[in-house]
Amino acid sequence: MRQYVILGCGPAGRAAAAEVRSLDGTAKVTLVSREFTPFYLRPALADLVAGSLGRGAVVLQEPEIQGDPAIEIRAGSRVYRLFPHESRVLLSDGTSLYFDRLLLATGAGPRLAGYAARLRNKVHTLASLADAVRISHAGLARDALVLVAGEGHTGLEAVRAFARRGNRVVYLTGHTRFWKPGAAVSRSEVLHKLVSEKIEVLFDEAVMDILDLNGEGYRVVTSSRRTVDVGLVCEARELVPDVDYLDGSGIVVDHGVVVDTELRTNFDNVFAAGDVAQVFDDEGNWSRLNFGWLSAGRQGRVAGHNLVHGSGRSLAAEEPFFGELYGTKLLERWAR
Repeated sequence: MRQYVILGCGPAGRAAAAEVRSLDGTAKVTLVSREFTPFYLRPALADLVAGSLGRGAVVLQEPEIQGDPAIEIRAGSRVYRLFPHESRVLLSDGTSLYFDRLLLATGAGPRLAGYAARLRNKVHTLASLADAVRISHAGLARDALVLVAGEGHTGLEAVRAFARRGNRVVYLTGHTRFWKPGAAVSRSEVLHKLVSEKIEVLFDEAVMDILDLNGEGYRVVTSSRRTVDVGLVCEARELVPDVDYLDGSGIVVDHGVVVDTELRTNFDNVFAAGDVAQVFDDEGNWSRLNFGWLSAGRQGRVAGHNLVHGSGRSLAAEEPFFGELYGTKLLERWAR
């Protein structure tokens, strides 16, 4: 009986767990998530904040996984360190999990700017269910002004969440960071949408300080010494692969966990998939990180097969494996 440990319960981790169980009837699988509600639709968090979806529509029921006695779900467990030479994962509560095969599917998380880390108690993010619930419980008035400091898809979705909620929004971003070239939606289309929705976009201004207005909001001081009184501040920069727990492990990390096209790391029994994985193809001379809920799930299925068989399936440099988003087209999501 082989022991599989999967770190992460997002689309890659869930797909891999289902694939492993379908291919190895004697497998024991342990899924580990730092979140207490591990199964939910991350692409729908903006709609939860906006109030267009309730929590019940965002939280997922996964009977194939939750109802399988051979799958143990360790919710609310943070990975502290990985010791691949010992085939051991150390959790922050001191528990060790031993594995025959391991999948790293810890996804990506917020990259906080210096001010946001320094003033963390005054800044919200929108990268998890807990973040969305915290914003919903913040007591923010529907017509209050919100400041979003962000970039790319993450920033756009945060702006949309508050705008659809009925809030006025000021968006701080940078000319070079605002929108990646080559995206399916052009920079000009995104900017036109923001202007048409009456979003005030301030390019190349940064947050310098956040002052508490006696518990009734915040005064934001920008790099141009402009002051903006707001009800809430949200940091929404692009997410980065969650790899901190790999320090000192020997797993090769670049921007993400370095894997080959079969999603194998430099350890034969350790694989990575989804937003945490950075795929290198030496023969084709390409390297890609994933950005997409549906494509992460496809990577998870490939990883699940290779966890069981050691090899046999590989990725191609195609959008279904690296860039397929969930739901309606990006700018169509603004429809009320």
